[in-house]
Amino acid sequence: MTRNRQKGFTLLELLIALSIFVVLSTMAYQGLSNLLLTRDILEEKARELHELQMVFMVMGNDLQQAVARTVVVEGGKQESAFLGGEQSNRWVILTRAGRPNPMGDSRSELQRVAWLFEEGALIRRSWKQLDAMGSNPYQDETMVKGILNLEVLFWDEGGGRFPTWPKETSKVSLQDVLPRGVEVAIEKRGVGHLRRLFELPPAPKWL
Repeated sequence: MTRNRQKGFTLLELLIALSIFVVLSTMAYQGLSNLLLTRDILEEKARELHELQMVFMVMGNDLQQAVARTVVVEGGKQESAFLGGEQSNRWVILTRAGRPNPMGDSRSELQRVAWLFEEGALIRRSWKQLDAMGSNPYQDETMVKGILNLEVLFWDEGGGRFPTWPKETSKVSLQDVLPRGVEVAIEKRGVGHLRRLFELPPAPKWL
């Protein structure tokens, strides 16, 4: 009779197999880790881009509903319907229509709003009242952070672009017409440069 002999792995064979398994496991882990890291980076960039697009939507809604309505500020002084650039510490301030009124309160549908750029943040400011009768409380909402640079230009009817509005070349009047367009260029960390041109509605000198 022939005895059945059971053959097993030698210690050297086990060490080689174990080494191959460790190498393959390490490669698989590194590949999976890089894939997850890339996914997280893409998701973060997509979130930041979506956040900025939402800011542009709110900004465009304000600008496209601008009306040529001057306001009375604290101290009883009149302020132009639309100011931009170096005329104010806010890069744009305007009167807009379409103010929501879900409670049906007895008040104007017009609202005074401003956009500020402070310490890398875009802030939207809205006043409680259109005209100030004494103090006029306001509310600030930080729309987005991480802004590296902001550039704003105002377009007139002839296609000219100006860093301030009312135009430096014209006589400043409380009844100046609105610009026809506002060009906004934003550089945001993690997103890069984005530029938008908002067309403003034609408006009479007084509303």
